Amino acid sequence: MKYLIIDKEHRVKGPRKGKYSTAVERIMSELANKDIPYSFAYLTQIEFLLKDGETSIRVDGTDISQYSHIIFRGHNLHNPKEYETKRLIFDWVDHYNTSKNKDKILVQNSKAIKNMPYYNKIFTAQFCSTHDIPYFDTYYRTDGDYLNKNILDDYPIIIKEYSGVNRLEKKMGKEVVKKNVYKIDSPKDFSQKGLKGQDLSNFFIQEFADKAEDIRVFVKQGKVIGGWKRKATKGFMTVNKGKYSMYNNPSKEISTIAKKVAKLLEANFIAVDFMYKNEKPYLQEISLHPGFKAYETKIEDGTPINIAEAIITAF
Repeated sequence: MKYLIIDKEHRVKGPRKGKYSTAVERIMSELANKDIPYSFAYLTQIEFLLKDGETSIRVDGTDISQYSHIIFRGHNLHNPKEYETKRLIFDWVDHYNTSKNKDKILVQNSKAIKNMPYYNKIFTAQFCSTHDIPYFDTYYRTDGDYLNKNILDDYPIIIKEYSGVNRLEKKMGKEVVKKNVYKIDSPKDFSQKGLKGQDLSNFFIQEFADKAEDIRVFVKQGKVIGGWKRKATKGFMTVNKGKYSMYNNPSKEISTIAKKVAKLLEANFIAVDFMYKNEKPYLQEISLHPGFKAYETKIEDGTPINIAEAIITAF
């Protein structure tokens, strides 16, 4: 048995550049605790070789068939090729496994990757619409002309980047990551700082959530195992300086929706995020490789579930 962890390279240079993300470090720690050998590679260290009618894949120089379990972490949303690379690996493994009675390669969320061909917000909206999952009213124009042709004309609204890509800003001479999400109270807000000058064809608009609170629920093999609530302390954004509380036993309504999403995607391990509309939870995001640093470090009113251990056993 040997695990392979594949992650993205981070866009911003900083003290962690060239090191592992917190989530990856936690996963490695749990593997070490169980005496399970592992390797790590970035998505940029993968080679595909087609020779003599056979395809092989090398990861940082090692043939991928040397691994028994593969855990995908993040991919850079501004580079769709990285998600496509994950899908190519899964397709190869699926073919490889058909010729094996034993020693098969297990890829976490392999079926979910197949069932989620596009990792963007519009696919999420379509997925929810198709399967009767509550989702905020959403409008996407490929020309980005929301200022003159906005169907969701009941302000306020939210405008977000289509793939979820964050923007980079200079702060004291260093690049910092900022959420590409903006509240629009009137047409003049399309010229607000950060949004002004961006290509709006890369954005979509959505109705505004009437409660500055969100929820993340972790689902392992069809069972809700934990989660948190987060309330905004300033403005409408919950991400920046939000106040966290434990939510390991979510409401029946939220649990039902989260488990339905996991079942439809055939996911081994995912997080499902919610926000509220008229006191009802609406799906906000689906993550096949969720972060959990805040869950383990920012909550003081309960004991967190060991998410890293849950990930390495979710096959």
